[in-house]
Amino acid sequence: MKSQTEKNLENARIAAQNVLEDLQIEREKLVQANAKDEALLTSIGDGVVATDKDGKITLTNHAAEAMLNWQAKQTIGRLVADVWKVFDEKGNQIPETERPINVALRGVTTTTTTTTTTTTTTTTTGPSYFYTKKNGTKFPVAINATPVIVNNEIIGAIMVFRDITKEKEINEAKTEFVSLASHQLKTPPTAIKLLTERILGGRVGLLTGKQKEYFDDIRSSNQRMIDIVNALLSVSRIEMGTFTLAPIDKDICALVRNVLDELKLTMNDKNIHLEQIFQQNSVIISIDESLFRMVINNLVMNAINYTEAGGTIHISCKQMDKGQILKRKKFQEDSFVVSVADNGCGIPKNQQVELFTKFFRADNAGEKHPNGTGLGLYIAKSILDNSGGSIWFTSEENKGTAFYVAVPMTGMRARAGEKELVG
Repeated sequence: MKSQTEKNLENARIAAQNVLEDLQIEREKLVQANAKDEALLTSIGDGVVATDKDGKITLTNHAAEAMLNWQAKQTIGRLVADVWKVFDEKGNQIPETERPINVALRGVTTTTTTTTTTTTTTTTTGPSYFYTKKNGTKFPVAINATPVIVNNEIIGAIMVFRDITKEKEINEAKTEFVSLASHQLKTPPTAIKLLTERILGGRVGLLTGKQKEYFDDIRSSNQRMIDIVNALLSVSRIEMGTFTLAPIDKDICALVRNVLDELKLTMNDKNIHLEQIFQQNSVIISIDESLFRMVINNLVMNAINYTEAGGTIHISCKQMDKGQILKRKKFQEDSFVVSVADNGCGIPKNQQVELFTKFFRADNAGEKHPNGTGLGLYIAKSILDNSGGSIWFTSEENKGTAFYVAVPMTGMRARAGEKELVG
C-alpha cells in the first residue's frame, strides 16, 4: 500500500505530465498558427515589412524581398532608412521623418495610390513615392503604413506596398490622350460659337422667332461642349503637373463680391435669395486670381444648381486664427475662409466620401442638374491642395450643403508650370 507521500508524488507527476501535454498541444497550435501566418505572408503579392517601435525591421515577406532585391536575413534588425531610400516624383529624397513608416510610428495611418495620399484625417493629391532596389533602381509604389498599437502604446508598424509602374504608365498615357483629344476638340466648338454669335447678331439678316429659338439652343449646347472641353483640359494639366500658380496681392473680399455680382442675374432668374456676411471690407492676400475665382464660381454655381427656386444661398468671409476650429477643422495657421452654404438637396451620407473624386456625381445631383460633368469639385480641390489651401464641407440630404474654402493668410503657394487652367 502506497504511503501518503508516494500518493502525493504520483499526483504531482500526473499533474506535471498533464501540464506538459497541454503545453505540447498549445505549442503545436502555435506552430500551426505560425505556419498559416507564414503561408499567408508568402502568398501575398504585395510587399510586407514590419518594424518595432524604433523603426527596425522585424519581418519582410518574399514579395518585399523580390521587389527590393534584399534578402530578409540582410534587413532584419536594421532601420528601414538604412536599407532603402524613398524619393518623390521630382527625384528629391523624402526626409526620414516624413516617410510613411515613420509617420505610422507616430500613430498615423497613411495610404498612397497612383494619385492620392490619405491619412486618417485628410486626403490630398500626391505625393508619389518611389522606392529604391538594392542596386539603386527606382520604382513607384502604392503604400499602406499602419501603426501596431497594444494597450494604447505603439509597439511597431506594418507597411504593405506594391510596384505601380504599369499603373502609372497607363495613367500617364490616359492623361496625355485626354489632353491631346481636348486640344483637338476645342477648335470646332470655338468656331461654331463665333458663327452662331454672328448669325444671332444679325450678320446674315433678321431671324424669325423659331429660327432664333433654334440658334439659342445651338449656342447653349455648344457652350456646354466648350465647358466640358475646358474642364478636361484643366484635369489633364492638373494630373500632368503642368499648370501654373501665380499668386499676387489681391483684395480677396472684392474678388468674392465680384463673382457674386457676375452670378446675380442667374440667381435672380431662379428667385434665389443671397445672404452675405463679410467680417472685413477688405483683406489683401497673395492669391492666383483666376484660379481662386474658378473655385468660388464653381461652389456658388453648384449652390444655385442644386437649390430649389426661392431658396437661399449664404456667403460668409472671415479670418480664422491658428488653433481655432470651424466645422471639425482645426486651423494650423492663420487663414481666410470663404463659406458657401445653401438649403438645397444636400448630399446623401453614403456618397459624401466620393464627392471630390473625378467624374463623381451624387444620385440626387443628376436629377436636379443633369448637365453637370462631375469635374468642378475635383478641380477646385486640386487647385487648393496644390496651393496650400483646403476645402471641406458639411451636408445633410434634403436640407442643404455648406462648403468651406481656406487660404493661408501668408498666401497661396506659387507653382511654376507651362499651362494655365481653363475656367
